[in-house]
Amino acid sequence: MSHVFASLPATGGSQGLIGLWTRRAVLVLFAAIIVAALLNAFGQRSTTTTDAAPAATLSLEAPSRVRGGLFFQSLVDVVPRRAVERPRLVLADGWLEGMQVNSIEPAPSSESSRDGTTVLTWNALEAGRAMRVWFQFEVNPTNHGRRDYTLEFDDGDAPLARVKRTITVLP
Repeated sequence: MSHVFASLPATGGSQGLIGLWTRRAVLVLFAAIIVAALLNAFGQRSTTTTDAAPAATLSLEAPSRVRGGLFFQSLVDVVPRRAVERPRLVLADGWLEGMQVNSIEPAPSSESSRDGTTVLTWNALEAGRAMRVWFQFEVNPTNHGRRDYTLEFDDGDAPLARVKRTITVLP
């Protein structure tokens, strides 16, 4: 057996070992990045946050982390326990800061602002009648950091339910 190893070409001594370990280190680094991505370290996997308040249930399904240039969706479900004459979704500034809004379905009947927030209004809702709203976004590549992604469901100016969230934008 010793004659088999003796016939193998020399690796160049310590330089060959350095090259071998460098290649291995690079492969381990790439593997670590792939595993981190599979574990959602770089964003886009959605989570759901719900507030079951006495007047309404409000749920937000959205990613907690996104990357620059990424297209993503936020899904809002509202179920009022009583009739709501002026249903409104109040979006914290992080919903639109550095984001391109591609669509909101169903479209609100009106849009306004209140103390730095965006207020979207729909037609009256009956008690128990669910409203589902899809928001489609694209993240601006230069936008990074942590943003307030709080959502509130109001009847006019009276808050009925609130979901407190943040969204982290990775570069």
